[in-house]
Amino acid sequence: MCSISLMAQEPSQKLVYVGPDKHNQKVIKRYNRCHSRAELAQTRYDTKSKHLTAIFGVRANSLMSNDDIEINVLKKRIQNPICDDKEDRVYFVVIRNKTNQTIYIDRSHCFRIDSDGSRYCYYDANNRTDKLSRQRMIAIPPHSKRNLTDYRWVKNEKGNYVEIVEYPEEFLWNTTAAGMYEGYVNFGESKTFTEEDSPFYRSFLIAYSKQENFTTYSLAMVNFYMKEVIGLYYPENYEYNVITGRFLTGDDEYSITSWTRLY
Repeated sequence: MCSISLMAQEPSQKLVYVGPDKHNQKVIKRYNRCHSRAELAQTRYDTKSKHLTAIFGVRANSLMSNDDIEINVLKKRIQNPICDDKEDRVYFVVIRNKTNQTIYIDRSHCFRIDSDGSRYCYYDANNRTDKLSRQRMIAIPPHSKRNLTDYRWVKNEKGNYVEIVEYPEEFLWNTTAAGMYEGYVNFGESKTFTEEDSPFYRSFLIAYSKQENFTTYSLAMVNFYMKEVIGLYYPENYEYNVITGRFLTGDDEYSITSWTRLY
């Protein structure tokens, strides 16, 4: 797993540890309820699956809720302005302020980190080629919430939608690095993993403060892991959903899935 020592501490800044509160494990368990329905997962075919869908859980060592904030990664379905009949299924890191003070998020100290060591910073002051991550500081008023990223389309001079200003989250993974290959699972088959033997991890590191100048600040880290792989493409819309009910269990909003094609 990745270390949280990713940000350099300025001489005038002080890191204040804020541990999990009594609700932390409850928040984590929301995500770990999602898995393939056992009676459907046992319906296997002697056909190598061309597609894989991964279900992600949250590791028990994650800090998703403390006395100051609660962090969730939530699924949203948003109408695509280019294709009227298409909804984009996206994820957002949502931060809720639980205090009576304004909470400030410094996106230059917020990271997404994968198990291969790659990381993405949510603010890049040197990026002049696009409009991503232009806003460094996010202010969250008391008892309200904000997304770490936004989801907006812009129009060109002709009035056509041409680009997304800022991208939501995707849980993409490298199948080769994860040791997945042709025939890894058959159609309809599923494989499960523990927190220790999972082939892929993703973490979100959030830096926040109650002072706009970050004189003191705290860190929270959410650690996702791949806990199941199914030999299906997009089981949320799979035909079994119509025939016998939902293929996946759990709360849809807190179900984190991603799919890819093997060959």
